[in-house]
Amino acid sequence: MPVSQVKHSNAKRIRLEDRMAEDNQESPASEVYRVEERPEHGMKILQGLNKLKNDKILCDVTLIAEGHRFEAHRVILVSCSDYFRSMFTSGMRESNQREIELKGITCKGLEKTLEIIYTSTTTLEGDDIFDVIAAATHLQVTPVIEFCERNFLSGMNVNNFYDFINTAKLYSMTNALKQIDVFIARNLREISKEGTLHLLTYDQMVNCLHSDRLCLKEIEIFHITWEWYRLNSNQDEQANRLMSLIRFPLINPTDLVQHVQAVEKMMEKPELRQMVLAALNYHVVPHSQPLDNSVNTQLRCFMERLASVGGREIHPNPCLHDEIFVFDSKITSNSLLNRSEIASLPSALSHMQVVVYNNFLYVLGGCTTQCAHGESAVNSVMRYDPRFDSWFQVSPMLHKRAYFFAGALNNRIYAVGGKFKDGSLATAEAYNPADNTWELIASMPMSYHAHAGAVYGDHIYVSGGYSGNHFTPDMQRYDPLNNQWEDMAAMLTPRGWHVMCAAHDKLYVFGGCNLNVNQQAQPVMQSECYDPNTDQWTIINPLSISHKEASCVVYNDQIYVLGGYNVQTKTGQKLVSRYDIYTGIWETVGALPRSLTGVGYCTLKLPDYLGSDKD
Repeated sequence: MPVSQVKHSNAKRIRLEDRMAEDNQESPASEVYRVEERPEHGMKILQGLNKLKNDKILCDVTLIAEGHRFEAHRVILVSCSDYFRSMFTSGMRESNQREIELKGITCKGLEKTLEIIYTSTTTLEGDDIFDVIAAATHLQVTPVIEFCERNFLSGMNVNNFYDFINTAKLYSMTNALKQIDVFIARNLREISKEGTLHLLTYDQMVNCLHSDRLCLKEIEIFHITWEWYRLNSNQDEQANRLMSLIRFPLINPTDLVQHVQAVEKMMEKPELRQMVLAALNYHVVPHSQPLDNSVNTQLRCFMERLASVGGREIHPNPCLHDEIFVFDSKITSNSLLNRSEIASLPSALSHMQVVVYNNFLYVLGGCTTQCAHGESAVNSVMRYDPRFDSWFQVSPMLHKRAYFFAGALNNRIYAVGGKFKDGSLATAEAYNPADNTWELIASMPMSYHAHAGAVYGDHIYVSGGYSGNHFTPDMQRYDPLNNQWEDMAAMLTPRGWHVMCAAHDKLYVFGGCNLNVNQQAQPVMQSECYDPNTDQWTIINPLSISHKEASCVVYNDQIYVLGGYNVQTKTGQKLVSRYDIYTGIWETVGALPRSLTGVGYCTLKLPDYLGSDKD
């Protein structure tokens, strides 16, 4: 067994079966125990053995490489090397020699190999790793070979990566070759700039273009790929294969015309020309782009981030906001959450609805002023495309709406209820991206605003809200197939200005407010969970802080309730509450930079280059 694997035990006892019991004999009163390993014991042994070697105590063999001599202990070498085990235990001539000259390995390789054997670590500079892996492989020192595989790529860069490829192939280091493919994808731009692009093989280019680690704009990927083809190949079939892996719809129309069509061969070859024309056709009808969810229209390399859209600031400076922010991917601290702006709305909004459909962000309706009753509600619809960091003006809704619900289901976007200057709405409408039109669908049984909703399965669920001068516990379900609303089991508590989301085959309702006997708003802290299969509500752990006019997002398999208004303190709510679906425990996980109500929160897949440009 390698010295680095020497193990000891600690005080935790594990009962072993008595040998006598195996023989069906009566066990003695005393029991036999073994204790678990203590890794530090093995390290102390290594340190002691290394000191013996350095002090040349009890060393019984001298290894020679390139004229340099190294003292060692035969038993240590035998314990971790099949090469030395065969040499010292099978009667070979070297088994009785005090000095052994090793051919085919370098002095540096032997020195570092012995250091790893005796200490489990070493320092590597320059090309040391190649000497070490050659020596370890020649001497069949398994622990050192494993060490090299773990640390093989630590010194790789865009100037020497091909040496690592050759070495990994020579020693059949499959995992290392996979990691090198990832390195190539991550560093393709730098490889191209350093003039080493021609070193890549056709298969490596194909693997690179398949990789989700290729975090460049598609036009740059096209230029680099075509440059590789120009340098390495004149085979038409290779050009067709490589170009089929370029996601031409992710190149904007201007670049398609000025940079892709400008490449003569791209327009000469029918297969390549068709790829370009298909991409141009994709851009001709922008409103239907979300319906094409093929690989060629999706981001290669992205980060899914929590995003906020607009909102209303109550104090100290009442105003509406137009920023779109993304938050750090880890929301785990109790301090201020870090965020960065990635875009701006065409105009400031609050109490609108945001819907993410195939990673296009739709912003629907909302208020354009600091109104309290939807006086400035609008019917405008805007769509943000994170691939191009661009906005598209969608056909407006048929009705102006604020304080409503919107969601995406079966290639449609639905807007339900809400309020405008003349009062609450019972109407609902559906948007079809295929022809960029809205149409009215069945109205709800009553007019509602300040309700919440969620999409689950093939239905839209709407809960609570303000209707008929009171907050209601009502729950309705819309069936698009039959274009009808159905009353479901009512919530256990009337509420409005609350949030609702679907997660793990359940619907969750949090926060909001209702009215006390004096017709004054009071917070609803009780949380509820609805099972669509049984049409039943269950009370779950309550919120610890008040959230009214907040937003709710399922992110990283947790439910976040963000911001809004604190009914208890009558101030904006900066705190973020997180609900663990598995444990049912609430936790406050941070504070927002501003206390805003009517913010739209969602999750978006953002290209890495957009995040790095804007952060």
